[in-house]
Amino acid sequence: MSPLTSLLRKGTEWAWGAPQEEAFTWAKAWLSQQPVLIYPDYRLPFKLTTDASKTGLGAVLSQDQGHGDQPVAYASKVNSPTVSNYSISELECLAVVWAVRLFRPHLYGRRFSIVTDHIALKWLTTAKEPVGRLHRWSLTLQEYDFDIQYRPGKENHVADALSRGLVPVTGERADDGDRLADDPVIGLQDVQSVTEEKVAVANMQYAAEPMHGSTPRKQSDEIDADVDGAARSVIQAASVRRVEAAELGAVQFTDDYIKREQGASVMVQSLLRKGAYRGQRVYRAEDGLVRVELEGGDRIILPVIYWALAFKEANDSIWAGHLRGPPTFERLQRMYWWPRMREAVQSWVAACEDCGSRKAKPKAVVPPLRSVRTGDVCDRWAIDVAGPLPVTAGGNRYVIAAVEYTTRYAVATAVSEHTAKGIARFLMDKRVFVYGPMREIMMDDAMEFGSKATAELLELMQVKQSTPVPYRPKLLGLVKRFHRTWKDIVSLYVDEGQDDWDDVLPSALYAYNSSRHSTHGFQPNELMMGRKLRTPAELLRRSRVTHPVAGLHIRLTSP
Repeated sequence: MSPLTSLLRKGTEWAWGAPQEEAFTWAKAWLSQQPVLIYPDYRLPFKLTTDASKTGLGAVLSQDQGHGDQPVAYASKVNSPTVSNYSISELECLAVVWAVRLFRPHLYGRRFSIVTDHIALKWLTTAKEPVGRLHRWSLTLQEYDFDIQYRPGKENHVADALSRGLVPVTGERADDGDRLADDPVIGLQDVQSVTEEKVAVANMQYAAEPMHGSTPRKQSDEIDADVDGAARSVIQAASVRRVEAAELGAVQFTDDYIKREQGASVMVQSLLRKGAYRGQRVYRAEDGLVRVELEGGDRIILPVIYWALAFKEANDSIWAGHLRGPPTFERLQRMYWWPRMREAVQSWVAACEDCGSRKAKPKAVVPPLRSVRTGDVCDRWAIDVAGPLPVTAGGNRYVIAAVEYTTRYAVATAVSEHTAKGIARFLMDKRVFVYGPMREIMMDDAMEFGSKATAELLELMQVKQSTPVPYRPKLLGLVKRFHRTWKDIVSLYVDEGQDDWDDVLPSALYAYNSSRHSTHGFQPNELMMGRKLRTPAELLRRSRVTHPVAGLHIRLTSP
């Protein structure tokens, strides 16, 4: 049903093609065969059978009306990449909660049974101290009257099949074609509509484990691609997306692999034959890679097969921090290029569930605003404390942060308490001894900032202390905005207990300082240190030892 349900997604253009017709015919055939659906009898109890896998969730609502167990409704759902990372216990719990919510009109206020092949689910309703999402799910189920019955997986046929449905895949090589050269965003939308299992990396075989997929089409005179070949292209690109971080740089993005995929990519070969794209020269370099000449230097033309993996590294990895559009585009364009790349980045970020689940829309700025004279680099800093936060395993509850006004460079550290002594230690160890003394520092009138020890330290360094109007945190907006940024990043990577956020904080700081800042268009680290920060995968691919290291990685990870 995925080719049909994909047409209902926001922003998808209606296009009825062979995959949709095949799915519709398949659904009609199976729904008209035994066992056919029955009308619900609300005088009798319902039975809800669920199952889950890495690819999707499945559920069957049924009743025994005197002729054995008969279905009232079927349901299935494709998992997002984020949900696919859940443990099997969490997936089975999610399947129950999702199915109960879906069939709420039939189940609410009535006694019913939940049938599952995961016996560990029984503890969900009896756990004394559930945490995180399991706690939320447990609270959701408390308003229903049900009992849980265990059924072995080999007997749970229907729900099991719904959660593991397949999409027919041809054995042909991907044909990304001129349709992707003209409109590569279409290929990206296809990639985002596929949920996949992890691909076998070492031998670069793209046929993954059972998947769901869809192949929406945008009809135009410029697009003339084989349906099966395009579907194969989509599934291949999406398969690479789920490769673990350790495998990203060492295997997938070596020059040899990119060269091989460029040779098989109709898009790249078409650009190479034309020799240019909108006035930009396209050529094959001495290393055998197809490149394009841009104002900022040459870039590798990345085949569509690698787009999803490149997006994952530039936006989803802990080094990137899900900082969305411009930072993601800036990271990608350092090394790669393809037609209409900026639009592809915007489409990917708009579809990222993690970005959308946390990142709030910025509030509209109300004029008039007063400009702040910054002076030279490191002349003016703002400092603030965030917390209290959940106590970590190391006992930390607060974050002291400072942001430089000219470069927007930030430093931060986690502390167990915010005292005058802690502020003084932070200023000396993290600020002064690393970046030198400052001329002015902005801080609020909190007790630790207004203490005698802090005043004496600033006087000793001949630093001017500026304190905004009390109860007006907007006057410290620069550092306050940084607090929101690092919290957004950290929230996406902490565990359910939220007791390891201080371990993630340095990564969030790295992601912020290595991302393009909207104020000046540069990395804060680039303006502060004179060089750009790089991700491990980027460093590896720019190094002359890329291929030897890749070979070592394959030997170490091979079974």
